[in-house]
Amino acid sequence: MKAILAAPVVAFNRWSPVSENERAATRVLVFGSCVARDSIEFADAESVDLRGYVARQSLISAGDDATAHLPDSLGITSKFQERMIRNDFAGNLLVRLESMADEIDVLLWDLADERHGVHRFPDGRVVTRSIDTIRAASVSEVLEAAEHIPFGSDEHFELWKQHVDAFDERLRALGLFDRTVVLEVPWALRTTEGKTTPWSMGVRAGDANKHYQRYYDYLRQTGHKMVELPVEVVLADPNHKWGLAPFHYTPEVYREVLWQLREVHGVKGLLAADGPDAGDEPTDA
Repeated sequence: MKAILAAPVVAFNRWSPVSENERAATRVLVFGSCVARDSIEFADAESVDLRGYVARQSLISAGDDATAHLPDSLGITSKFQERMIRNDFAGNLLVRLESMADEIDVLLWDLADERHGVHRFPDGRVVTRSIDTIRAASVSEVLEAAEHIPFGSDEHFELWKQHVDAFDERLRALGLFDRTVVLEVPWALRTTEGKTTPWSMGVRAGDANKHYQRYYDYLRQTGHKMVELPVEVVLADPNHKWGLAPFHYTPEVYREVLWQLREVHGVKGLLAADGPDAGDEPTDA
């Protein structure tokens, strides 16, 4: 077990001097979910300016208006969850990008919200399957009329690739392609306690990582900038604010993401909140 958990000690021993110019707040738009958003949480507040957050939206549903299928009342108490569902049914990602292209320094893109696949209605409209849509009874009832296309299936992958190609064209037209960075952070196989991470929605971490691989490979092939962490150095944190899951990581993981954004991809700002000595002593359980 020690051999597995010792890797992060070396891999995350990052520090480099920071100029005053690099401390300026970076304007960020997040397209994704917990990986990118939680990484931003670990940035010093004065070094990041979160301009927008597009979550619970598959790239396949982006730009596809399925609001005709959305119930008037969702029966959800969380305003955030309701807003994300409505935005996904509207497929509003591209509209957000067009309105904010000149206002952001970096588009952080993670693939977390692809993990449940999509639903396709008989009229061809597509929406994202998410934990929120599953739990909202009125939405779940509507989705019974739609076909579920699972993440990792050949059909999902081919649809997603088509949307990547179209998305890349739009990013280039908006001058955003070179300001886009994909976060390739695998699901953690183990926790800091050395335990196997729990399944998520019936999927094991190892299986999820296998599904994700060809998606990441395609983004690399199309020329996207990538933050890359090997699975050997990624651990799940049982004390994570959102609970234990294979994609809820230790602070060291998020700090590594920030470090690579700055040092590998030249994104200014995004300093780790606790400074150059932020790394705590690793848990070697």
